[in-house]
Amino acid sequence: MPSTELWGRLHPLLVHLPIGILLFAVGLMVYGRLKKLDVEAAVSLAWGLGAASALLACGAGWLLAQSGDYDADMVARHQWTGLATAGLATLTFLLKQYRWPVAFITVGLLTLAGHYGGNLTHGQDYLFPDTRQLVEQEPAAQPAIVSQPAALQTDSVDSRDKPIIRRTFLYRDQVVPILKTKCYSCHSATKKKGGLRLDTEVFIRQGGKNGSILTAGNAQKSKLFTYLLLPEGDDNHMPPKGKLQLTPQQITTIYHWIQKGASFSEQVDTLQPTRPNQLVALADVIPSLPLARSADSSHSIADEIGPRPISLESTVLARPVDAASPTTLARLTQQQVSLSKLTDGANYLSANFVNVKTYSPALLAALGEVGAQVVHLRLSGQPVTDADLDPLASLTNLTRLNLARTSITDKALTALTGLPNLEQLNLYGTAVTDEGLAILARCPNLKVVYLWQTKTTPEGIERLQKRRPNLKIDTGTVQLARPGVARPDSTKIL
Repeated sequence: MPSTELWGRLHPLLVHLPIGILLFAVGLMVYGRLKKLDVEAAVSLAWGLGAASALLACGAGWLLAQSGDYDADMVARHQWTGLATAGLATLTFLLKQYRWPVAFITVGLLTLAGHYGGNLTHGQDYLFPDTRQLVEQEPAAQPAIVSQPAALQTDSVDSRDKPIIRRTFLYRDQVVPILKTKCYSCHSATKKKGGLRLDTEVFIRQGGKNGSILTAGNAQKSKLFTYLLLPEGDDNHMPPKGKLQLTPQQITTIYHWIQKGASFSEQVDTLQPTRPNQLVALADVIPSLPLARSADSSHSIADEIGPRPISLESTVLARPVDAASPTTLARLTQQQVSLSKLTDGANYLSANFVNVKTYSPALLAALGEVGAQVVHLRLSGQPVTDADLDPLASLTNLTRLNLARTSITDKALTALTGLPNLEQLNLYGTAVTDEGLAILARCPNLKVVYLWQTKTTPEGIERLQKRRPNLKIDTGTVQLARPGVARPDSTKIL
């Protein structure tokens, strides 16, 4: 990365220095006046440091503006008010006899410059959002039906011959609200990261500096969709790590919109009528949009988009199980292991080690004490070794296991072959090789495995696919099983 670009990206960090220092300087002046204390030397030092840091922030801001990712008019307003603030701060430092009036003018300009900077970063309506517009654009749960479906009209012979008219405006009613809340802050008229805008049809079709982002009718060739599914640590993942992420329902909406042709206008469909002896449910006549569901991140996007295989998990959850030992749960919770019930009224648990600060193999041994209750287990990012997985043998109801970015090797996978209900396994970022894939072939009910950034080879994956043709293997590049199904975000599989 060029040094000038690096300094430009430091602007959001540097700009907070003069804000804090200049406000401190004014506060110190007021405090000294009220308490009748001589703080002149400290005040002068504060104004000098504030002016210097303001000039430094202005320089970094100018470098950042050269990227062209921001609206020129808004940059100009922010730039000149920022420079005026730095200039007045310098005058306040030098002109001690006029310090009070100049100081308050400086604070006023500082506030204005900060407001313009906030608009550049978060959008013009960040501070005072247009709630009326948001309400108007709230996505509808189902497509609007203009005329009563003929399949439901049985009181008249003529009504049976009336067509079913369906009007939908998927882009306006469902896609735009998603883009507005999750994408506009970086990709709109005020800020164009990567030269990309998503606030109008023209710019969405145009794409950004890296080319097209939309292929109508093919979500898997559309960066607007595929970038949502990359691991959050990937440089291309959208929204960037730290930003509010899309929910599975929202990603599903983007997928269906692209698959249906990515239309930017209202669509009117005329469906053939049915006869009384062909009556079917309305949901069968007019396919509904994806239904809202729990925001449980343990569900993959593939569950939302593709056909669902018969799941052992539903069978497991249907069986009654005793409550876990409160003593064991308390001991695990004290070590920041997150434990939550999968369903109301049942005792099955999801265990997540994401917040554990000091990992110890003893934690997995303790988890084995509630092995009958644990159905989901996430160990991603922890220094888990091969030997640590031996206690998992007692987790006989485990259906989903996330070992992403752990220290395991092929040897660890032997411990998993005895888990009768294991359906999903995440090995993203591990040292697993083709030898480990041969072990995975012995897992009796494994349905999905994620192999992003592992040491496996295409040949080894192909051999596993031949041995287990119904196993869905996700390598992060090509979906080897069920090619029509979009790739899920493997880092969010529990």
